Amino acid sequence: MVRAERASRLRRIGALVILGVALYAAPAPAQEVDTVMSLSDAWSLLGENSPGYRAALARADVAGEGVWSAWGSWIPTANWRMNFSRNEFTTRTFLDPTGVVQRLDDPITDVAKSASNSLTFNWSLFRNGTRIFDVGAANASARAADLSAVATLVGLESEVAIQYWEALKQQELVRLADELLAARQRDVEIADARFRIAAVSQSDVLQAQVQVGQTEVALLQTEQQALAALRELSATIGLPEELRYQLRDTATVLDPQGLVVDTLVSLARIYNPELQRLDAEITAANKRLWVSRGSWLPNIDLSLSLTRSEQLPEDANLIDFGPENSSTFFAVAFNWPLVNGFEKKWRTGEASARLQEARSNKVAQLLETDKDVRNQYDALDVDYRSVQIRTRLVDMARENVRLTTERYRIGAATYVELQQVTTQASDAERGLIEARYNFMQTLARLEAALGRPLPRP
Repeated sequence: MVRAERASRLRRIGALVILGVALYAAPAPAQEVDTVMSLSDAWSLLGENSPGYRAALARADVAGEGVWSAWGSWIPTANWRMNFSRNEFTTRTFLDPTGVVQRLDDPITDVAKSASNSLTFNWSLFRNGTRIFDVGAANASARAADLSAVATLVGLESEVAIQYWEALKQQELVRLADELLAARQRDVEIADARFRIAAVSQSDVLQAQVQVGQTEVALLQTEQQALAALRELSATIGLPEELRYQLRDTATVLDPQGLVVDTLVSLARIYNPELQRLDAEITAANKRLWVSRGSWLPNIDLSLSLTRSEQLPEDANLIDFGPENSSTFFAVAFNWPLVNGFEKKWRTGEASARLQEARSNKVAQLLETDKDVRNQYDALDVDYRSVQIRTRLVDMARENVRLTTERYRIGAATYVELQQVTTQASDAERGLIEARYNFMQTLARLEAALGRPLPRP
């Protein structure tokens, strides 16, 4: 009964885990989804659902709008204005030539009406020379924002891959714990059978039953860790927890001896999106420096105004779209701010410091990327060798369990010996599972540092 319940629980955790019912956007019918999700499927869902990636895309869109603003500064501004006014006034006093205020016996009451409309054009023909570099800076900032979104996606994909392999590892550990529980239960059956023929004492039976209880507790803990790993994966992808899916194990342990670490470092310097983003930041900072330097140059503005207006009599209609008086105004303004305190020097110095900061950030990231690639390559080699060694250990441990179990059946080995070799075999299996998925997680970190996936066979 206990065995059946454990097997049922394992099937619920390992075969159908978080994702399957549907994504609900409104009271619409549930979507049919594939109950098996590969790592590539997880990456596709990440691009569609991840809040972090969507926020990075929104920031890139904001930077892209800045390019339109920079180009818009080259376009003349146009303003059309219409004005209709009515002013009713009463005059009771006036100032005579001697400067004395006089009062009228009969106040003068009058109404003044006017109508006007104007069309005005303004064009900053030369604005300190800054607009030339404003466009370049805006384009570089937009590219940096785009690359920041790419770097965010690459980082999230690496995180999802690590969590994906972690979830699979935990599921494998659940399977191992379940198999160990079955082995412990077989030990109880063997010990009980030998106790009935007086081949062993009751102590062996009690020890075997204690081992079953401890293994049951370990299985419960392992199941909880497996569920937590899957919840973590769903949260990173941006999926609701009620959706159910089954993970597809595509882990392949590749021999890293065919990789050349110096080549990997060179590839990372070319394809790492964070390094590319910092290059764009350097370009943008350089353009902003030239914008600041341009503030030392003069401004040239052109203005053109076309106006029609008319003073209307009291009995005329207030709304008059065709005033008869017209005027045309054209002006060229030359403005050169020669002295403005130390503001120009401050802005130029600040922009120069920002450029130096951007260059230093690039150098620091370059060193960090080189170090990360080399460290992950070394870790990948160690993980690969660990998998090879632990595979041999598992084969030997399994054979040892088989031989010791037979010896215990015939009374040639004690229960303590059987317990020890079973524990050794379980530890060897656990070590192989951890080494195998550690290799895949290290590979994901290496690919994140490179900015591109490594070729798979």
